[in-house]
Amino acid sequence: MLVRGAVVMLAVLNLGLGLWWLAGAPGRVPPSRLPALDAPPLQLAMAAPPAPAAMPAPVAPSPLPTATAALAAAASAAEAAPVCLRLGPFADAAARAALAARLPAAVEAQPEDVPTRAARGWKVFLPPLASREAAQAEAARLRAAGVRDLFVLAEGEDANAIALGRFGSEDGARRRLAELQALGVQAQAAPVGGSPAQAWLRVRAPDPALAAQVAALAPSREIACAAGARATR
Repeated sequence: MLVRGAVVMLAVLNLGLGLWWLAGAPGRVPPSRLPALDAPPLQLAMAAPPAPAAMPAPVAPSPLPTATAALAAAASAAEAAPVCLRLGPFADAAARAALAARLPAAVEAQPEDVPTRAARGWKVFLPPLASREAAQAEAARLRAAGVRDLFVLAEGEDANAIALGRFGSEDGARRRLAELQALGVQAQAAPVGGSPAQAWLRVRAPDPALAAQVAALAPSREIACAAGARATR
């Protein structure tokens, strides 16, 4: 009996404690009634960015010559540079000496002689005609007259000429001319690749102005300057 009474007493106490908790214990504030906190949210402190390093003061560039000054210097150098020319060819050494005597004193002159170059052969031909058609018509007339071994040239400075033979010596070319003349053909003979002796004059003028004066005295072309002794005039 005593144990049963103790159990009933414990149950009653537990029931009363539960009712008291549900009704709200004195001094206990429900979570819904807690005052709101108005404090601002926490923020992480960021390290301040480092101050930019001081830039060195710009160094003023050294003054450069202007384009006008450079052009003027180049023009002055060109005016002072010597100019060399090759004059000729002259008919003979006497004609060259006569022109050399007329050159200004400041101009250096040196004679140049090109020896005779032997011909590689001889050719017999009719000079170029006015057109390809005219050359073909003349070739047909020559064949009708009994001329053999002819050819109409189509290219180069001899285009529309009629070749009538190529020979290793002048005697062979002259015999061919005689044969053609007997057929009424007035052909011509000329050496191939040869040239007669030529007289030239190389001059060195100290500036373009004097070079222009010299160039007006005879046919000439500009050449590269090379060291040379002043020739006797």
